[in-house]
Amino acid sequence: MTDLREVLAQNIKKYRKIRGLSQESLAEKAGTSTTHIGMIEIGKRFPSTRMLEQIAAALGIDTPELFTTETVVFLTNSNKSIERIYQDIMGDFDDFKKTVARRIKEFQDE
Repeated sequence: MTDLREVLAQNIKKYRKIRGLSQESLAEKAGTSTTHIGMIEIGKRFPSTRMLEQIAAALGIDTPELFTTETVVFLTNSNKSIERIYQDIMGDFDDFKKTVARRIKEFQDE
């Protein structure tokens, strides 16, 4: 079984590098110190829930993605992960289906 602290440490470092961020720039974006980010990345510290959210936001990912063993893929000119874009599209598609169903019902009721 993989240690949660280890997965978190590896993911923060991996996504930081994917984004081309230094520990300093990630710390600045997340509102913490470089030392704190460094300690988290080597598994010596475990951040609070709020800090996890701030780090995820600074990395442009959803907080749960910090704990997954799958790599999130980003579009090169977007801050959104492919998973987040997919969720947005599916939400729009569900709204579209509801609108079509409502209009068909209105048409049938005429």
